[in-house]
Amino acid sequence: MREIVNRLGLTGEAEATLHVALLRELVQGRPVTLERLAASLNWTTDQVVQMLEQLPCGTVEYDGQGRLVGFGITLRETPHAFVVNDQPLYTWCALDALMFPAVIGEPAQVRSHCPRTHKPVTLTVTPREVLSLQPEDTVLSLVSVATEGDIRSAFCCDVHFFASRSAGEAWSRDKPHASIVTVQEGFELGQAIARQLLDKAGSD
Repeated sequence: MREIVNRLGLTGEAEATLHVALLRELVQGRPVTLERLAASLNWTTDQVVQMLEQLPCGTVEYDGQGRLVGFGITLRETPHAFVVNDQPLYTWCALDALMFPAVIGEPAQVRSHCPRTHKPVTLTVTPREVLSLQPEDTVLSLVSVATEGDIRSAFCCDVHFFASRSAGEAWSRDKPHASIVTVQEGFELGQAIARQLLDKAGSD
């Protein structure tokens, strides 16, 4: 957990506050301008720019107009669909899908697929629990955060849902840094990270 938080650059109150505000803006389903993010934070635009520049490289996604379109939750398609209030969104990895409902305070319908069997995986994640998991024995992979690269290449690219433990274990055989855990265990880790983020940000 500490490795993930550190790699995201969320070690301080201001960084965490920005992250929570940006996630809550992104779930509206449209690119976030610097001015809009500044208004939601009650900061100046210069303060927002300065804070964004201090975050690790690759932490934030921008579009061609300089608007923010991703920071764990993204408007760009990934293997992990994340639907909030009928708004189609995506997450960078399986753990994000389990973690961010607690941060945004909204349930999400998650649709992914098993990279080993290509079977669909669906679930509803609320701020407090996981519901309607199919297949019921779905698991996810977790990995140690690599020492190099941005958070997506160092962690997210190897954090997937698998339709069964056997599928996850088969995928992880040549990945000594990977662990296969239950969805509930992943959800509990996500809850712990979300709570740390919200506590640092002073948010509910």
